[in-house]
Amino acid sequence: MRNASEVAGGLVLTDTSRPIENIGFSDYGAVEAIVLQIPRTILPLRPDRVDRILAQPGSVHHGADGGTAKILADFLHSLQRHGPRCGPDELLRLGSVALDLATACLTQRLGARARDEEPVRTTAEAHAQVMLQRVLQFIDDNLDDRELTPQAIADRHNISLRGLYTLFRDQPMSVAELIRRRRLARCHAELARPELSHRTVEAIAAHWGFTSATVFGRAFRKVYGLTPGEHRAASTP
Repeated sequence: MRNASEVAGGLVLTDTSRPIENIGFSDYGAVEAIVLQIPRTILPLRPDRVDRILAQPGSVHHGADGGTAKILADFLHSLQRHGPRCGPDELLRLGSVALDLATACLTQRLGARARDEEPVRTTAEAHAQVMLQRVLQFIDDNLDDRELTPQAIADRHNISLRGLYTLFRDQPMSVAELIRRRRLARCHAELARPELSHRTVEAIAAHWGFTSATVFGRAFRKVYGLTPGEHRAASTP
């Protein structure tokens, strides 16, 4: 799990799988923080690259984050204030927005670090990064489409299938695996919603593109460690 929180006008990045120590709060006295936790499995960045900026857990960053971090912080503050008035579907969509903003913030941090350590990106590399972000957004917007396949994504973005696979070459997951994981995440969230208890597990899985209940159940258990039914029972009153 990763988390990011705004602390005293800065941004704290930590890895919750490691002991949290020397986080630097003492420099500011009593503070309030908004914490955003992101499962490693859904963060669309290479783990080794993210680990480079989390090498010193608890490090506080300020102005170097630029506008991206400020936008993320403002969004989280707004979500804290107005989120309780939003419905479940709205919150699900806002969760995707938070993930996108956090990803953009981390990408900006990685880019700033790379400028100090690596050669400047070529125009082709910059174009590929822009295309990757478009593809990721397209995937999130169309997870409920059963025809969402790598070939369909490539066709929609006027690139070859090989070109699509090249975009994901340095990503932690292939494009097909990313689609499956994000669909599983949507199912995981909906199965925990009491107001959807009347919908069967199979119906929820089918809505998010799973055509086989057996395949869905096996994939769900592999990722979350329990069956869809067990997750629903543990999550609802």
